[in-house]
Amino acid sequence: MRHKSYFYLIFVVFFGFSGISCSYLQKIKDRFQGSPEIEGAEDLSSAEIESGNLGSDSGQIDGLSTVYFELDSSKLTDSVKETLKANKAWMDSKPEVKSLLLEGHCDPLGSEAYNIGLGERRAKSVYNYLVSIGLSADKINIISYGEEKIFSFTDNSLNRRVNFVPQY
Repeated sequence: MRHKSYFYLIFVVFFGFSGISCSYLQKIKDRFQGSPEIEGAEDLSSAEIESGNLGSDSGQIDGLSTVYFELDSSKLTDSVKETLKANKAWMDSKPEVKSLLLEGHCDPLGSEAYNIGLGERRAKSVYNYLVSIGLSADKINIISYGEEKIFSFTDNSLNRRVNFVPQY
């Protein structure tokens, strides 16, 4: 009789956790399909994007590049720092650009509130580095969109980014 109780307990725990994880995955899937928040949204990673609307995310501004982050991180890697140096050089060569808006973005895996904070930490780490290498602090503004502006629905690593939007 004791073995049946253990078996029943294991059965209930296993299927209980399966139900929880499935409902979590369904919640993420629902956010991408038919959700009023993003209904009609498109995957921008392969779309033609008009330069100026989305800044470095457009891929059409020579010398200005989006930087990407690891999951749940705002740490600048050496390759990101090299990209930021190139972005600073781009700013230095463009006197017509009044300021640069740094948009912090996240993938949809965390809560909305957490992702707003993470997007802000990402933008601030980029801001701090650009200021440390000589870009004027009053030429930089930051905003966090968290998970609001998904760039790719197929590759979350493309959503963990800071986008650079020149302000003319």
